[in-house]
Amino acid sequence: MLTLKVIEPGESDFTSPLILVEAPGKETRPCIAYLRLNKIIRTKFTPLPNIEELIEKVPFAKYITVLDLILGYWQIPLSKNAQRTPGELKVQAIKDFPTPTNKTQIRASMGLAGYYREHIPEFSVVLAPLTNLLKGRCRKSIIEWNSSCQTVFEELKEKLSKNPVLYSPNFSEQFIIQCDASNLGIGVVLTQVSDNDEEHPIMYLSKKFSSAEQKYSTTERACAAII
Repeated sequence: MLTLKVIEPGESDFTSPLILVEAPGKETRPCIAYLRLNKIIRTKFTPLPNIEELIEKVPFAKYITVLDLILGYWQIPLSKNAQRTPGELKVQAIKDFPTPTNKTQIRASMGLAGYYREHIPEFSVVLAPLTNLLKGRCRKSIIEWNSSCQTVFEELKEKLSKNPVLYSPNFSEQFIIQCDASNLGIGVVLTQVSDNDEEHPIMYLSKKFSSAEQKYSTTERACAAII
């Protein structure tokens, strides 16, 4: 380890013992016991950065790179079959999300999905069959779940399982706003044209019409989308 420059001699107010662990049927491996050091480490609380602010800075970055440090954490290779990432597990959890059976569960499902509403085109319009089930005061009453609701629910899980396709905004360039209205609601997409003359989505917005707004004429619905 000294030859490989993985470790080096040093002086510190704290030391942790180096122990050798012998696993049955395997070679002896060195380990360091950090139990006492962990007890005196002071936890530093810092606020998490705002993700949207970080994304807004991306277009102005001159260099965007990923660094792979030599011998970082020993650079132990793992077979592809042995690797599991939290992202994949979370995606699978979305795919396996059970079908809601009452209004409380529907609200919980839509609340979780609502965090990503800017990534899903016509979010409110697509979920209209589910929001219609929330009418009434009894939260845990049995809902009338039909094939239309199941189709929408599966479509929602499918959209949440896919990689996001939104691009970072470039505030030095012009934005394009596209509006559309239907009998159920409105959908808006904010886009920009890239250097290769391709139009990319920046943000999706949507709103489900109330019972009164659903009586609007075609012109009034289009105006509501613009507003």
